[in-house]
Amino acid sequence: MVKRISAVLAAMLLLLAAHCALALDVTVVDEAGLYSADEIAQMEEMISRIRDTYQMDVVVLTTNAVPSSYGDDSVTVRYADAWYENHGCGLGEDRAGVLLIVDMNNRFNYLSTAGVMIDYLTDRRIDGILTSADDDLSYGRYGRAMISELGALEFYLSRGIEEGSFRYDEVTGQRLTGLYNKLTNGELGFALLAGVAAAAIMFFVVKGRYQLSGGTYHYNKSTNAHMNMLINEGTFTHQKVSRVRIIESGGGGGGGHSGGHSGGSGVHISSGGMSHGGGGHHF
Repeated sequence: MVKRISAVLAAMLLLLAAHCALALDVTVVDEAGLYSADEIAQMEEMISRIRDTYQMDVVVLTTNAVPSSYGDDSVTVRYADAWYENHGCGLGEDRAGVLLIVDMNNRFNYLSTAGVMIDYLTDRRIDGILTSADDDLSYGRYGRAMISELGALEFYLSRGIEEGSFRYDEVTGQRLTGLYNKLTNGELGFALLAGVAAAAIMFFVVKGRYQLSGGTYHYNKSTNAHMNMLINEGTFTHQKVSRVRIIESGGGGGGGHSGGHSGGSGVHISSGGMSHGGGGHHF
C-alpha cells in the first residue's frame, strides 16, 4: 500500500513538474484571436530575446474571460495577477516578469509586473509602454499594438533600473524601499581612491614643473618685498535682510499611479500573497 501511494505521489509530482515546465514556455496566449500567425511569430522572437538577455519572463495574453467590471479596473488587475501566478509565470526565486494582457471584455490594456521587473518598470515607464500602443488599439490594430509594447519594454530594460527609483504602496502612498543607487559601496570606494590618486599625480607634476632647479638661489624677502595696508570704511544704509523658510516636500499621498511619485513603482499584494506592480490604459 505504501509503495502504491509513493508511486502515485511520484507520478503527480512528475505531472506537476511537466506542467510548470510547459508554463514557463508560454509566450503568447491569444485566447481572443486578435493576432495573425506572423504577428505571433514576431512577438515570440522578441520575447525570447528579452528572456535570454535579462532573465525575466514576458507573457502576452488576450482574453474575453474577465468579468465585466463596470468601471472597476481592479477586476482586470486581480485577474491578471492570478493568471500570472496560477500559470507558473516568472523566472528566478522572485518570479520576475511581466504579463501584458489585453482585456477585450472591458477594453482594458494592462501590465502586471512581479519580482525585479517591478523595479525596472516604474509607473512612468509603464505609462510609456502603454502609450506606445494606444493609437493602434483604438483602431483595432491589435498585433501592431502589442509589438510596439514589446519594443518599448525592451528599450526600457536596456536602460536598466532608474537612478532614484523606489517602491511604494499603491493604497497608502507609503514608500516601501529606499532610493535605488546604481553605485555600490565598492564602486564608490574605488571612485574615491581613483580621484585621490589623480589629484596626487597632478599635484606632483605641477610642483615638479615649477620647482626651481638646484638649491643655491635665495630670495631676499626683506629687500624685495613690501606691503601697504589701506583702511576702507563704508557705511551701508537702508539695508534689509529677508529670511525665507524652505520646506522640503515629502513623498506625497495618494495611491495608484497618480500619487506624485516620480520614478516610483506602485505595488500591491495579490490574493495569492505575491507583490505585483502594474498599470493600464482603456482603449
